[in-house]
Amino acid sequence: MVEDSLNTLLDEAAHVATDYPAVANGVDDSLHEYLRYAVLRLLEGNTERLSPTVDVTVGYGRDKAMAESWRATVSWWDELPGQEDWTRFRVFYPDNVGQVPQAVVDLMSALGAWRVWSGDALNVGAYDYRGRREVHYCALLNSGVGRDDRNFSRIARG
Repeated sequence: MVEDSLNTLLDEAAHVATDYPAVANGVDDSLHEYLRYAVLRLLEGNTERLSPTVDVTVGYGRDKAMAESWRATVSWWDELPGQEDWTRFRVFYPDNVGQVPQAVVDLMSALGAWRVWSGDALNVGAYDYRGRREVHYCALLNSGVGRDDRNFSRIARG
């Protein structure tokens, strides 16, 4: 399952690099940005490559920047301080869903991300949190899946 999810993620990142190059405008690491945007597109159902079975909303950003903005409001960073090189994915799903949707788990596993928080969705950021739960995953995208030479060339070729 992880291998299939990895292939799906890499195919979508290559598609993003080809069809949405502006996603990486003004960033230091275009590959990192293509992977992050591919996760959003896949989990929100904006592609034919993956069909999530529940309504999912994805937010992402640099973990340390998010911590600096919201530390006083939420306790997410009390146990694990924000890290500069990590991307934090906030994934929202309906609160009547008993567990984190499998598509989320599979894709985050393929990305090499680890689960760092879950609970009732909070009114932080520009997301519709009412009647939702959220789960957070962190990933170090400057190494791992995107930095494997074969994967990098696959995405860069588009």
